[in-house]
Amino acid sequence: MAKALQRLFFALWPENPVRDQLIVTVQQLQKHVAARWIDPENFHITLAFLGDVATGRLPDLNQAAEAVSSVCLELSLDRIEHWRKAQVICLTPSANSPVLAQLAADLTNQLRLNGFALETRPFRAHLTLARKATDPRMAFCLEQPIRWTSSAFVLVASSPISQYTILQSWPLREPVRQC
Repeated sequence: MAKALQRLFFALWPENPVRDQLIVTVQQLQKHVAARWIDPENFHITLAFLGDVATGRLPDLNQAAEAVSSVCLELSLDRIEHWRKAQVICLTPSANSPVLAQLAADLTNQLRLNGFALETRPFRAHLTLARKATDPRMAFCLEQPIRWTSSAFVLVASSPISQYTILQSWPLREPVRQC
């Protein structure tokens, strides 16, 4: 029997070479910071959080995602930050990516057009590395930025035990090359 509700979100999902770089970064941080570290299999950058969604609404999610058109993107994740209120340690880009910001905005707009209620906070690209972190000194730049290239975005289901499952993927198109 299928679940009536699924906890869902859209995200960028790292390829294995990027995940490997993230693991090395986390291993270095774990030596100095007590926190509940995220399982590397769950690393992602959230584009739009939906919360609990009726499984019957999956076609609406597909329709919204299909309407989004964006080019492949590259991020340079180079800052470790501690967000005190949320008690999380995040990896963020120093420079905003206009392509990523537009992808998140377009996806949010399409989801709203399809009747989904989303949070109103502005999009801020980040990858959560740890939760329940209370060290306020966590803010520095990495010596070697992690370059994350995305050629797709995904719809992910989250289980109560924080296990994530990719349900579907949508490709991002190659940018037009100028001659």
